[in-house]
Amino acid sequence: MGRKDTTAQQSQPLDQYRKQIGKQDWKKSKKDVKSMKQKAAETNEFTPQNILLIIGLIVTVLSGLYMLLVWHLGVTPAGDVKDKAHV
Repeated sequence: MGRKDTTAQQSQPLDQYRKQIGKQDWKKSKKDVKSMKQKAAETNEFTPQNILLIIGLIVTVLSGLYMLLVWHLGVTPAGDVKDKAHV
């Protein structure tokens, strides 16, 4: 039994060293996870300014597309339609 006690005491500093390294790695990874979460939260924020910008962009694109189609199809207002048979 005496030998079992001596081997346990010899391996104890090694176990303490491993625990210490594990704690340091845990602290580093915890800091990294916090910084990654913070960066993700900053980039995914939908502020009112961003929402208005997106809505304005959509309205601009749709109105531009509408104007392009009106110009291309040659739609004229109802009052300007001339009947070619009466001319």
